[in-house]
Amino acid sequence: MTTLQVHVEGLGFPEGPVALPDGSIAFVDLVHSKILAYRDGVCRELCSVPGAPNGMRLGPDDVLTVCNNGGIGPIAKGLLGFADPQINGRLQKVTLDGRWSDFATDLPGERPNRPNDLVFAANGIVVFTDPQNWDVLHEAQGAERYYGGQLLLAKPDGTVSRLAKLTGFPNGLVFHPDGSLLVGLSTESRILRFPWRGDAVGPAEEWYSFDDRFAPDGMVFHDDRFYVTGSTGDRVAVLDPAARVVSVIDTGIGSDPTNCCVHDRRLWVTLGLPGRLVSIDI
Repeated sequence: MTTLQVHVEGLGFPEGPVALPDGSIAFVDLVHSKILAYRDGVCRELCSVPGAPNGMRLGPDDVLTVCNNGGIGPIAKGLLGFADPQINGRLQKVTLDGRWSDFATDLPGERPNRPNDLVFAANGIVVFTDPQNWDVLHEAQGAERYYGGQLLLAKPDGTVSRLAKLTGFPNGLVFHPDGSLLVGLSTESRILRFPWRGDAVGPAEEWYSFDDRFAPDGMVFHDDRFYVTGSTGDRVAVLDPAARVVSVIDTGIGSDPTNCCVHDRRLWVTLGLPGRLVSIDI
């Protein structure tokens, strides 16, 4: 197992780490509906939001954009917790001084919408995944009731359109250095590659297929390396741009790595069920 430096413990279910301009690492806590920031041994609360913040990125305007799934978060293996009240999933904006506002609330597809993760394209466009009613997958016969997910686009004015209907559980996503869009399907243990056409996508092809114990979750490209967390696989896979595995970072049994970012030559990883923010030398 790789040596992990633990920075924050006792979290509900952390996700969406983001390096901020001041060197802090911001991240969300789904179960406690909070957005937090860690720096130099101190963890502080930026804000609380209704629902449950999920994936998060820092925009070109130095404002955080958050995928809010509406109020659902794992509280133990195979057990979900629900916020009260529930809201339909949406995108929200959070300033670095902790002021939040709704950004995109009218999403296509059947409800509930449950935005999961996002990435910025040019001109302020946000591309994000919506696995929709994934909570039913925890129930008997849940697969028969699951809508499947979708890939969505939000314009700077907050209007949202569908880019593609997807199978499985669309989760993390990132732009490849060649300009194409990579999207992870967690329940299918694979990553799709879409040609990116500015505000549309072309037909998808499979970019990489993992073993069935690895559910691709959050992901990031950094210095010609692709880091993808495998939440159920308890590891982070490191690939090159040609989809060749360079290394695998073992995060330990039950660690449940959900997402990652790179800052100051370290890979920062949120561990979901253990409730920790950790980092690894890279």
